Amino acid sequence: MIEKRLRSLWDQLQGKKPHMDHLLSEVRLDGLRGLDDLRVTFDYPVSVIAGANATGKSTVLFAAACAYKVPKAGVKDFVPSTLFPNYRPKLGGREDAQREVVLEFEYATPDGRRSMRWRRSKSWNRSYMGRRNGAQPVRQVYLRTLSNMTNPSEVRGVLSMSRLASRPEETPLTASQIEFAQQLLPFTYEEVVDLSSGSKSLLFAAQEAVASAAASQDVLPGFAADETGASYSELHMAAGERAILRLSQEIAHLDGALVLIDEVEAGLHPFLQQLLMMQLQQLALRNGLQVIVTSHSPVVLDSVPPNGRIFLERDDAGRVRVRQPYRDMVQDALYGRSHEKLYVLCEDETAEGVLQGVLDHLLPREGISPESVRIGRDTGASEFPAHAASFRKFGQVHHLVFVLDGDKRDSGIESRIRSSARSDVPVLYLPGRGAPESWVWETLEDSSEAAARLGVGPDVLSARMARLNSIYDSASDSPANIAKSKVRELARALDRHGPDICRMVASWQSMQRGSAIEPLVEGLSDTLREWRAL
Repeated sequence: MIEKRLRSLWDQLQGKKPHMDHLLSEVRLDGLRGLDDLRVTFDYPVSVIAGANATGKSTVLFAAACAYKVPKAGVKDFVPSTLFPNYRPKLGGREDAQREVVLEFEYATPDGRRSMRWRRSKSWNRSYMGRRNGAQPVRQVYLRTLSNMTNPSEVRGVLSMSRLASRPEETPLTASQIEFAQQLLPFTYEEVVDLSSGSKSLLFAAQEAVASAAASQDVLPGFAADETGASYSELHMAAGERAILRLSQEIAHLDGALVLIDEVEAGLHPFLQQLLMMQLQQLALRNGLQVIVTSHSPVVLDSVPPNGRIFLERDDAGRVRVRQPYRDMVQDALYGRSHEKLYVLCEDETAEGVLQGVLDHLLPREGISPESVRIGRDTGASEFPAHAASFRKFGQVHHLVFVLDGDKRDSGIESRIRSSARSDVPVLYLPGRGAPESWVWETLEDSSEAAARLGVGPDVLSARMARLNSIYDSASDSPANIAKSKVRELARALDRHGPDICRMVASWQSMQRGSAIEPLVEGLSDTLREWRAL
């Protein structure tokens, strides 16, 4: 139900994006904390920035906080001199190196497309990319981390409220704030109030009594249900409860704001992480928010569509770049999924169909569960060397096999893959020396068994293939594109999908000794056995 709701939200937010009054569409960072000419694009209203440590996730988030003039904020809030300070003491020989830094922003605003630049040479200054009478767009910005209250000075400051001579001011949370928290937390509150004195603030909650001991069985790990309806301050809250209540207090009422949250999963159970991301997207849809978070959690990444996932990675030269998610295979291997899977990376859905057919034959024979092998596609063969380098950095290269189309045999990509992987990673080829559809078509033409396996009469299949040959063989296009068109048209005529036909042909041919697919079958079989023995 949650996944269905998430997909519905994805569609609604994609539709809302062109109509949002404000959208920060791109941030460029140059010269800041080792980031040189890094461009990060925000293509979905709720974005998740992921990557290994020291790839600049928080730096990008804090840079985004400098994009707008924030109403009622102090002159030193939300500016780079505050968010990116330098250590330059009057005395002492150690100080941060001073170099030129550029932060550039591209926006959609109610007045159209706008751009702005912060630049630091000796000091920070703003420019509006040559636009006369330019001004920084005005928007509410919220920036925080969901970490628990662990800083001693923060704890001491809150405890000092108990020694005040006057009674602290009490402000109950609003209905929308309570609703946000109730959607996430596994118990019901009678009330939540904010106790404040000056700049100090402390949340105090009163739970409704749990009706029975059985009710407490549904409480998430890290929380405790109290049958008596306990009252307590946030000093006695679980980390997740405190984080959610603080977040609900601070963002549930925002309208049209930019919400920036560092390490959004901190202190939260995986199920709660998913619920939080769903609530953030519902709030973004309802209140016109743009939300950008950083995370190491695959649960958080799965909660937004692929164009909402931003992966930062350092290359071998130490430069941070944005990598595309390419479906979910690279994400699964590098961001916390099981190390017990074998990942097979191919080029497109036709190649995936052929590989599924081969695995239909091999996996039962080798006694390997289908869940242990995952096929990734739609990356393009030119991206394979970069993927090999990424998997190597994360110690995953021994769980990886590349499968190239037959027309890549003499392209040099195989040697580039192995050079990037710095190992003898398996690189296999689909049958034939052209597009895989060419091999599928030729196999269907040359075999008397094909019609029966497709569930049609031999005369029907022969007539349909002959008709498609007469239509397409004179087309002024590449043989690969002609073969792709013929297989797609045949699939439609047979009320099937093209990859399904490829899968059927590959599965059937995998059992034939001496067939063109035999080298691929043997290569995958050897790879499966070696991987299982790791």
